[in-house]
Amino acid sequence: MKKLKLKKKVKNLFILAIVLVVLIAVSTTMFLKYQKEKEYEKTYEYKLLDIGYEKNQVNDILKTFKDKEIDYILTKEVSNNYLELSKTKYFIYDKFYQYVDYLEKNKNKNLRDIVEIVNTNTDKDYYTDTTKTDIDKKYLMLVNKYHYLEESYTPESLVSIPPTYSYGEYGSQKATEDTYNAFLNLWNASHEAGFYLMVNSSYRTYAEQQEVYDDYRRSGGEDYADSIAARPGYSEHQTGYTLDVFEKGYSQKDFETSDSYNWLKENAYKYGFILRYSKEKENITGYSFESWHIRYVGIDAAKVIYENNITFDEYYAYFVK
Repeated sequence: MKKLKLKKKVKNLFILAIVLVVLIAVSTTMFLKYQKEKEYEKTYEYKLLDIGYEKNQVNDILKTFKDKEIDYILTKEVSNNYLELSKTKYFIYDKFYQYVDYLEKNKNKNLRDIVEIVNTNTDKDYYTDTTKTDIDKKYLMLVNKYHYLEESYTPESLVSIPPTYSYGEYGSQKATEDTYNAFLNLWNASHEAGFYLMVNSSYRTYAEQQEVYDDYRRSGGEDYADSIAARPGYSEHQTGYTLDVFEKGYSQKDFETSDSYNWLKENAYKYGFILRYSKEKENITGYSFESWHIRYVGIDAAKVIYENNITFDEYYAYFVK
């Protein structure tokens, strides 16, 4: 009898032990699950899903942005603009906050325009937040209303453009040697096509640009002067890489209507030149359209600019800077 009671007691203890083991296992599993869930709630994936982003959007955000930017996105309402911005052509990651800031102030603008404007600094007023240009980049240096040359700057290896190709006395028109050599190739090709291009203006010193700008300002005021001429130090002509050209027998004013202009527009890039101040880009360049103003940037850069229909300002921000 005692043996039966002992067996029963052992059996009960065994069952109790099993139950305890099961309870411990279940509790441990539940605790680990709880801990895992708590850890998951700390992840960006959970936080983004929690505020309303869809799974595919979350995956793209995690692939595209770093922690700082994701923290910022989490403080804002759900929007696809952040991802669309990152997919926009010429998006520069380091300018993310500038894009977003400009977008919030200009909700009517499309994302491509926003990227273009911010990349070229034109979200700021002209001649504000200016920077001395990097002259070590030589023919790829950027000179515009935000990047300037010092008054003392003079290009290396300036050469005179003979009267065969330019107006004025010999020595009055100059350009850097590489600009001049490229222009000769351009001139020969245009001449074979039946045109005769002439250089009307080329390298200008800081002081000469001051005179040009002051003349326009006296005749039409500062806003007028700023629309068609650079302030001294901010002129491409001081680089020695810029030429104003037009067809012999035409004036600058009517050059746009000439066949030679159409030829130049379609062929200048083959020789390393771009039409610097093009139509429909005045908001980026800061200047009215100039059919005669060409800038030497080298064949590689000129080809990219031509094929993508962008300004040198955009090219510089994305490919050079």
